[in-house]
Order: sequence, then C-alpha cells, then structure tokens
Amino acid sequence: MGALQGTRTRLVVIACLAVAGYFAYTAATGWIRNQQLTDDRAQAELRLQELEDRKAYLEAVRDYVASDAYVEQEARRQLGYIRDGEVPFVVTSPPVRDDGNPTGSWWERLFPR
Repeated sequence: MGALQGTRTRLVVIACLAVAGYFAYTAATGWIRNQQLTDDRAQAELRLQELEDRKAYLEAVRDYVASDAYVEQEARRQLGYIRDGEVPFVVTSPPVRDDGNPTGSWWERLFPR
C-alpha cells in the first residue's frame, strides 16, 4: 500500500505542476498580447493625431483657395492683373557672361533668367 500511496502522490504533484504550468503559460501569453495591443493602440492614436493635423491643414488650404485673396493672387500671377493706380513692373536678369556666371548686383544674381 505504501508504494501505491507514493505513486498517487507523484501523480497528484505532476498534475498540479502541469496545471500550474498551463496557468503560467496562459498568463504570460495574455500579458504579451495585452502589451502588443497597448503598443498598437498608441501607434493608432499617434497616426490619428497626424491625420487630424493633416485634415486641419487641408481645410485651411481649402478655405484659402476659396477666398477672394487667393483668386486675386492667381489673377495677378497668371493673368497679369493690376488694379487701377498700380504701376506694373518686370524684373529682368542681367546678361550672362560666357563663363556662365551672371553679372550685376546681388539682386540680379538672385533672379537669373
């Protein structure tokens, strides 16, 4: 009966260790999965903030393009529009020397042909 008692005790200990190992494995995988979800959520919130900032920028651009100031700016730039009393002028670049270096003062070099 003593040998049978010892065998049962060993089986109970082995079963308890197996159950404890299962619970430890389940807890570890749950913790790892939770960390991954936390990281994914932080990345998603960061991306959401970036997209909201981009949306705000695009809405500001849309509002500006719909404004009279933008229409006037484009009419001046593309069509040469001037208002009554304004004097139009065009800045031309200085002639280019044979060596490829422009002549003239700094503003002439700033706006080459």
